[in-house]
Amino acid sequence: MHARLVDGPRDSAPRVPRCLRGRGPGAAPVLIAIALALGLPLDASGQYPVPRVRDSLETPFRLFDAGQWQEAFDAFEAVARETPGPLPPEALKRWGIAAAEAGRPLAGYIRLRQYLLKRPERTADSDGVGERVKRLREVLLAEALKFSRIQMSVERRPDEASPGERHIVRVAMRDGDVSLEGLSGLSNNALVWRRAEEIPMAPYIGLVGRLLDAPAVIDDLPAQTFDPNAPGPRHAVVLRLVIGEEERRLEALSGEPYERLKQTAVTVLDFARAVPAMPEVEAKAPPPPPPPPKPPKKRK
Repeated sequence: MHARLVDGPRDSAPRVPRCLRGRGPGAAPVLIAIALALGLPLDASGQYPVPRVRDSLETPFRLFDAGQWQEAFDAFEAVARETPGPLPPEALKRWGIAAAEAGRPLAGYIRLRQYLLKRPERTADSDGVGERVKRLREVLLAEALKFSRIQMSVERRPDEASPGERHIVRVAMRDGDVSLEGLSGLSNNALVWRRAEEIPMAPYIGLVGRLLDAPAVIDDLPAQTFDPNAPGPRHAVVLRLVIGEEERRLEALSGEPYERLKQTAVTVLDFARAVPAMPEVEAKAPPPPPPPPKPPKKRK
């Protein structure tokens, strides 16, 4: 996704062609000419293969320094879409702060958590990001009480070796009321359905907190495309976390990203299987009608 700026020892150098080994200093001009022709790095600048990353970050950094939070956030988003590989830690920190200041606590929380995993050790206790992350998490849990959704699906297509499986869970909360529905089974012909019903609020908020702490939710998973010729079972996992007006959507089809995201999605499935439904409130009998008004007294 985003290119990485590397700080470290500059120990790589172009290989000397075998035909020039042992030729002495006279071979240097030939080596330089070959390097220029082949586009080989002649010095340590080869350690930074995408210098345009610095140039592309100039605009969001300038907007950040000017306190234009929404514009800076949009600029970081654009850079992230156009740059392969992860952004450097300083960019993640500014991206997260800009998102938080622009009223996007979920995006700010995600980017700052990513920064905490990559920040230099010397800034561990001095940049205040850890405290900011804690406050953002509290804001997100409070927002989740007003409006939030969790959706997950894990599917494996049937093949010669297995009948396949399908698991879907949807949980929604609005103004303190939580409803859950889902289906699960190892065959499309034997799915168990849990109809929509209300569940307690506290376990749901606990689930939101666990998802906010899950590494598979924090990390940006690599984009994957379906390959009809790939060997092995065909499966997919999707996880959506909506809090307020923001959404974090993750999906994976194979390999280590699939296994990591599936493990997190299964926690949602286990929650749906275990959480009890709220007891149905018995309908109260309607109150008796008011007595008829007394007739007015006759005047003597």
